[in-house]
Amino acid sequence: MASNASFEDLEDKLDNFIIRKAQPNQNTLYSDKSGPKVHENVPLTLWHLQQVTPDPDRENVFLICDTNNENPIYFRTCIVYGFVTGIGTHNNFFNKYIIDDSTGSMEACISKKPKIVPLISSLYNEASSLLLTESYKATAERLMRLLKSSRENIDPSPITRGKSLILCGRPNIYRGKMGVDSFSFMIDSGKSRKIEIGFADHLVNWHKNYKSTQSKTKK
Repeated sequence: MASNASFEDLEDKLDNFIIRKAQPNQNTLYSDKSGPKVHENVPLTLWHLQQVTPDPDRENVFLICDTNNENPIYFRTCIVYGFVTGIGTHNNFFNKYIIDDSTGSMEACISKKPKIVPLISSLYNEASSLLLTESYKATAERLMRLLKSSRENIDPSPITRGKSLILCGRPNIYRGKMGVDSFSFMIDSGKSRKIEIGFADHLVNWHKNYKSTQSKTKK
């Protein structure tokens, strides 16, 4: 992310990543047969993730309670923010990193999506060839910006030690250790920390609203 991006640009990037994620069918979320409501894209700290346990009754559903062991949250996917402190093993399909957010540290596995990256690169080249035609120039420029942004969110190769990331994925417990399998990410390379602060605000507000909703339900 360019360090000279405007505050509105930064807000839009964060908004696109967090708020506009596709949501599952609401009938699935509220079905009495499926048990308590299951959330998607829950903002969590790495400390939260280290306390997560699998739901014994539902596949790919996880459970986290607050510090008082109350207000259980059932979820499938989560969003975390972390600083890359180490590089793990890479292969043709995913890269592994060690991330830290000052509340905890764990391994993050990020899918490479090897079939999609070449397709986006091909479309980007096609769009760039239209820049020479005046009537297509504006459309081509917009398309190129969208394709560049798309590639930034699916190609983990630019991620190095020292980068900050927002990851969307799900918990993965392997050999007794908690990690996160990420299927979407955004590199926060700006120096202003506005994305980090924006995520922190989103995290606090989400959990505050959830706790408030739970308190009203119990009355």
